[in-house]
Amino acid sequence: MPHPLQGVRRGCNLCGGPVATRPEHRMGHRSRIRRAGSRGRGYRRNVPGPDLVALNASMIDRILSEPPDPIVDGGYALRVLRTRGRRSGRVRVTPMGVVGVGGSHYLVCPDPNRDWARNLAADPACAVVSRDDERPATTVAVPDDEAAPVVATYLSAMRDLPFAINSFPVGPDATPEEIRPRLGTIRVLRLGPRRVA
Repeated sequence: MPHPLQGVRRGCNLCGGPVATRPEHRMGHRSRIRRAGSRGRGYRRNVPGPDLVALNASMIDRILSEPPDPIVDGGYALRVLRTRGRRSGRVRVTPMGVVGVGGSHYLVCPDPNRDWARNLAADPACAVVSRDDERPATTVAVPDDEAAPVVATYLSAMRDLPFAINSFPVGPDATPEEIRPRLGTIRVLRLGPRRVA
């Protein structure tokens, strides 16, 4: 199976560097703008840059057009996460690696300020979508003892995808004990079923 990002340009149109290596990429890939009347550079609100938008759109198209991989314990599978915007109320979609650990499925975010994580903090109702399936779900933040092994599994499973793990404060070989003190900057959410009225 080809890699989901094969053929997608990974350089940044804003700075020319690879995505996820510069601070603005790690902070949500904020778009740079020149402030009116200012010689310095400023930041607009947290708006994804053009490369991240194109990358996500390409991944979403691919996830929704290919047969889905199963979510197995100790691994991950790509899905599309559908959330509701915390301010706009609009449906938002994000490509996501769903991790399987101990029979449960999890979402892992290296930065709790990412839009999808903040949307779920405001409204935990979501849907996990593949080409063949759409599962209404709800999310629950997990305690550190549950979160640390999930992050370790995620990092290990994603070790060949640096764009997915570069934002984490630990490397792909980190143990749960090494991860636990860093969980203040990482959000781990367990997916559970949601009844649809």
